[in-house]
Amino acid sequence: MKRALVLAAHFHPFKGGLENFALDLSARLAQRGIKIDVLTFNLTNSKQEEVYKLISIYRLPCLGILGGTYTLPRINKEYKKLVGRILTNDYDAVITNTRFFTTSYLGMVYAGKLKKKKNSTKFIHVEHGNRHVIHKNPLVTVLAWLYDQTIGRKIFRKADVVVGVSKPCAAFAEKLGAKKTVVIHNSIDTAFFRPAKKRKKNKEFTIIYVGRLIYAKGVQDLVEACRGLEIRLVVVGDGPYREQLAEMAKKKKVKALFRGSLGREEIREELSKSDLFVNPSYSEGLPTSVLEAGALGLPVIASNVGGTREIISTEKTGLLFEAGNKEELRKKIIFLKNNAEKREELGRSIRKRIVREFDWETNIKKFGDLI
Repeated sequence: MKRALVLAAHFHPFKGGLENFALDLSARLAQRGIKIDVLTFNLTNSKQEEVYKLISIYRLPCLGILGGTYTLPRINKEYKKLVGRILTNDYDAVITNTRFFTTSYLGMVYAGKLKKKKNSTKFIHVEHGNRHVIHKNPLVTVLAWLYDQTIGRKIFRKADVVVGVSKPCAAFAEKLGAKKTVVIHNSIDTAFFRPAKKRKKNKEFTIIYVGRLIYAKGVQDLVEACRGLEIRLVVVGDGPYREQLAEMAKKKKVKALFRGSLGREEIREELSKSDLFVNPSYSEGLPTSVLEAGALGLPVIASNVGGTREIISTEKTGLLFEAGNKEELRKKIIFLKNNAEKREELGRSIRKRIVREFDWETNIKKFGDLI
């Protein structure tokens, strides 16, 4: 039996696009007969060890910073003991996700140690980003750039293969020195995210956003674009920018409901009740939230960044706008609000494309073949 060690900064019970990807990848590899151990940080005072969906989860002591967005390991006796146990195992692969999390650096280090014992151990890095991190604080943006030029570049170069969840992600890794890249698209369970036969609708025209509430996600542009429109804005997700966004919506008199972090069933329900999904992000790998909304037959307006154009390549599957262009976004919202027939057409088309190209059943074998 093959065995792989997956490192993820946040994992079950955390909720989010990247967290769901790591969980689905791990669970589906386990279902294919690969023994999966996940090493993650313990930000929620969860059990240090547990088995979930055939996955053995190990949680390291840590320190959360930037509102829990970023985590640093607490290198104490507990940490050393747990890592020491993990590294006694024989792994065929070490898999990391997104270069700027400390777990990717740790995975690179652990892979190097495991290779000394078993030369065939592969270091596989999955990259979800396609550009340097953008932050409202210019200093953070500069520090992120410096990180990419040093540690990020080293992770890409050390990896035996870098998996880009979109073509731009793979190209970004190559630019920073990756010796081998492959594209395996971000994927979802399209059987779970499927249109209900009878769809409960909100009474008011509802726009929904699902994702992290940080500056780089551009939700502030969506709030601004909705000003003065007779719509209801539902924001699903959490993060350090939440209070500022809520205050902004109140100030601009936008009828906004902040639902916080929700489970998949609740997200599916909120999406199903809505009329339009908007993703205004400044940077994306290949957005899970767009895949989930589209799979439910919800029309999508999204910023033309990263791998989004691989989902929405023509105006038959959705509408794209230039990231940060609030006026263009506003015009497209008004257009679809007033055109129910076009919304239905877009919803049908994007659902078909996602089922065909972005379902886990299609892509999980590609991951398994790398190990």
